[in-house]
Amino acid sequence: MSHIREQIRKSFAASLASDVTRVSGKVYPTRVFPLDGDKLPCIAVYTMSESSELMTMGAKTLRREASVVVEIYIRITGTFDDDADAIAAQVEASISQDTTLGGIAKDSILSSTEIEFSGSAEAPIGVARLTYSVMYVTNTQDAETAR
Repeated sequence: MSHIREQIRKSFAASLASDVTRVSGKVYPTRVFPLDGDKLPCIAVYTMSESSELMTMGAKTLRREASVVVEIYIRITGTFDDDADAIAAQVEASISQDTTLGGIAKDSILSSTEIEFSGSAEAPIGVARLTYSVMYVTNTQDAETAR
């Protein structure tokens, strides 16, 4: 088994790899991968932060909220904004099909979208960043099993 955050990332990545046709399956459940022209457009899925609070004292149950980032990398062309919006629409449709991610989450909600340019690759690329708030519950002694 693995930490619920890893299970969430992998669930996002699996859904996006099959549903977001505009990236041809190029979805990575990590923010660390070589970003070259052959991989564009592509998607990276990673967790940025998580907050938690105690729900019950006896069983020590935690209500957690993770920020899951879906980053879309696209070559800069004259249609960048349209391309970013088209891929973002497929991402949003994919995640909205099962906001519980097969039962490991209580809910997944799109909380923000940012679109910017990056000069970190061989040629300038654009990045659309969709951040989801994913709520889930675990026991304090078992971060691998959703409750």
